[in-house]
Amino acid sequence: MNDKERQARVRELWLERPAEQRTGNGVMAFYGYLEKNHPELLKRSHGDPYQQLKTDLRGLILDL
Repeated sequence: MNDKERQARVRELWLERPAEQRTGNGVMAFYGYLEKNHPELLKRSHGDPYQQLKTDLRGLILDL
């Protein structure tokens, strides 16, 4: 899986979550979910994978 495909899958899984879970606070819970269920989707090659996840989700995190 290349990086574009990885990011697309992360964004797809994020959008499957209820809106109230797609907030800034929900990113940490989503990170835990990915770590447990889809660790291959967390980019670990450059820096902090949590910060990379926030970058992957840019524009999709709701401010409710």
